[in-house]
This record gives sequence, C-alpha cells and structure tokens, in this order.
Amino acid sequence: MPKSSNAFTLIEVLVSVMIISVVIGALLQLFSTNSHSFSSIQEKILQTHKTSLLLGNTIYGYENKTVDLAELLKDFNLDNDLRRKLKREKVTIIYTEITSVNFDDAAESIAEIQKDDNLNNEAIETQSGAATNSLEVGQTTFKLANQSSSFLRVKLQ
Repeated sequence: MPKSSNAFTLIEVLVSVMIISVVIGALLQLFSTNSHSFSSIQEKILQTHKTSLLLGNTIYGYENKTVDLAELLKDFNLDNDLRRKLKREKVTIIYTEITSVNFDDAAESIAEIQKDDNLNNEAIETQSGAATNSLEVGQTTFKLANQSSSFLRVKLQ
C-alpha cells in the first residue's frame, strides 16, 4: 500500500504556475492598453486646449496665416518657460469661405415683392436702405505638427 503524502505533485505545481502566468500576462496587457489610451486622450485634450486659444482670439481665424502659439497669447501674463515652449509650436491657420449672405440683396428682393403687392413706395425704399450688412460663414482649420482641428466661424460685416 502506497504512503499518502501531504505535498503537491509536480503536475499540480505546473498547473498552478501556468494559471498564475496567464493571469499576470492578462493584467500586463490590460495595463499596457490603458496606458496607451490614457496618453492618446491626454494628447487630444492638449490639442483641444490649443484649439481653444484660437477660438478665443478674434484677431486670427479669418485669413490664412502661420503663427506660433505664443503669438495667440501675447495679451496674457504667462510664465517665461511656458511662453518659450509655445514659441516652438508653429500653427497654420487656413480659412475657407463657405457661404456669404448679403442682406442688401435680401432687402431688394423684399422691396420687389412688396412693389408687386402695390404698397407705399416710400416705405419700401426705407426698408431696402436699412440693410447694409452681410453675413459670412467660413471654415477655419487649425493645423499643428501632427494634428488638426476645424470649426465654423460666422462673421457679421
């Protein structure tokens, strides 16, 4: 009759080592994926912050221009180190006009319709002379070294 032993067999030890190694491998892969996702999200947040610099600046965005980020922040009180970092980042601003609406044309069209309806000519001339503005809708693209953002801008002239 064989003696009963309180120790583990070699097969049991190998199976437990394999289970532990699979669990550790899965945890390392999960950590690696989360680290990559975190750095990607962090870059997108930084890009959004840089884009917001242009959105808040009314001087730029309506013409094609290349500037550095420090130029966009020249009116702000910044730390010198941060200002040097921003000077190294060049930004290309590309503006494309999508559509433009001239309110003078709309006022003249209304005046013609009202003339057809036999309304008072003096009131018509007053209404057509009041609209002298135009509305321009354009797309501004903000390009950095490896990323770009686009947004619509509306300009009332």
